[in-house]
Amino acid sequence: MGKYFNVTIKPPVAVAALAAGNITDAEILFDWAGFDVPKGASRLVGITALYTGKNGVYYAPTDFELFWAKGDADGTAPGTMGDDGAAVDTFGWFNNIQGKTYVDASNGLNDADLITGAVVSVQNVSGGIAAASHVDGFPNNSGLVLQGVPESGTSVGYDKLYVGAIAKATHNWGASTVVVSTETATSTPIVVVKTVSAIITCGPGDILRDEDGQLLGTVKTVDSATQITLEANCASVSAVDKIVYNTTPITLMCSFEK
Repeated sequence: MGKYFNVTIKPPVAVAALAAGNITDAEILFDWAGFDVPKGASRLVGITALYTGKNGVYYAPTDFELFWAKGDADGTAPGTMGDDGAAVDTFGWFNNIQGKTYVDASNGLNDADLITGAVVSVQNVSGGIAAASHVDGFPNNSGLVLQGVPESGTSVGYDKLYVGAIAKATHNWGASTVVVSTETATSTPIVVVKTVSAIITCGPGDILRDEDGQLLGTVKTVDSATQITLEANCASVSAVDKIVYNTTPITLMCSFEK
């Protein structure tokens, strides 16, 4: 019997791309995001994608492709593909790629019953093809095995893998209307917001930045509609009425078999 484990990945999307509103077909949705896995080869067997809409309002996700890669020889991230929200224009990472997954967002998508976000049970996680291209009764390719550079993880016994994404249709978040209510301070992990409830716009593990791209930090808890506690003191001072962005609107929950 196989040994299974789960990994949650929150790839950050650049503030400029989020604010612009439209990340369109063939543009970078997010650049390489690293995650640790137990050392050695693992087979990718399942993916669930959580998709948070603008200001916590349901927005049906559209298709995208995930590319899985190992790091460079020293285990560091592959070279950038380019800027989020723009076409691929920077190279040197091609030989790092180990596989891809096409996410057909209409296949396995919940409806608007969850109110604040969408859940996609990703089909054909190892097949590479669009679910729309899949022929019923034809077995999925389940042979996507990923392996990072040995001992490249952040802890002993772990390797690091990377995932990047290309949009295959328009993803539209647009300018957030969540704003800073009380100027942040680098002496406290508390962020006070207004206009839209924090409860529906972010959650633990999400990475927050302001409209200038300044890092606020990673969410530890959402204490109320107006108060967020970060994992550490605020990284930057952000003034009252600065827009706050949840830069991790897509969460990938991945299942692996050793």
